[in-house]
Amino acid sequence: MPLENLLLDARGNEFSGDLDHIVGQTITDGRAQTVNLGAVNAEAVVDLAGHAVVMVDIRATGVTASAVFEGMIDGGNFQAIPAFDVQASVFVAILAISTTAKQIALTATGYKRIRVRLSAWTSGTVVVAMRASKADFLINTASIPVTCATVTAAANAAATLTLAAPGAGLRHYITGIEITRNATAALVGSATLVITTTNLPGSLAWSVGNAMAIGGTQADVSRDFSQPLQSSAQNTATTIVMPAPGAGVLWRCNVYYYVAP
Repeated sequence: MPLENLLLDARGNEFSGDLDHIVGQTITDGRAQTVNLGAVNAEAVVDLAGHAVVMVDIRATGVTASAVFEGMIDGGNFQAIPAFDVQASVFVAILAISTTAKQIALTATGYKRIRVRLSAWTSGTVVVAMRASKADFLINTASIPVTCATVTAAANAAATLTLAAPGAGLRHYITGIEITRNATAALVGSATLVITTTNLPGSLAWSVGNAMAIGGTQADVSRDFSQPLQSSAQNTATTIVMPAPGAGVLWRCNVYYYVAP
């Protein structure tokens, strides 16, 4: 190669590294970019070797299907892994496929193989592209929107707020809890109301008195967590259970949370 066509480093040595790609540059790649899936359990697979992330592009027309994302470590067994919906900035366990194109990020570090598998399929063709890269994708530092759940009950009725099981490999992360009572009639009493939970660390519970003034509002729990409260088990419903509060008294519970691995 003529010397004038060589790139040299600062010491005059031939540069053998990988150059940054610049605007206007076209990189030719003759490999197949996509695979078509059209049956239950049809899969798109990518093998890994020192890669950090797999980006997945899913497109479909006239399709009724859903996909799951799985990783292999031991060379023979796949397990569900969390997937990050790039556009929506949320974690998903099962992706309902529609005509809207989706880009999914999967953490690949430590896996031998990752696949996208159609867990359900009725019609149409799903076009899947998968690309493994050594570059990292900051899934854990992405801005994840918080969602809300609320429940109320009739006077003197128990109430249960339930966060549904979030999906394989995922947990609830609670950023805030509000529990209040309001009274349509005065309640003079000395009873203790015990608010209990399931799937939260230490079987979290609160004990509050039940006396209420007519027209009054009582804030029993008002907590914002600087570090989110993580549910105890993956893919399990989390509940907050409030007992009957007494005649003329009604509960309201609000929970602010997101789901993640």
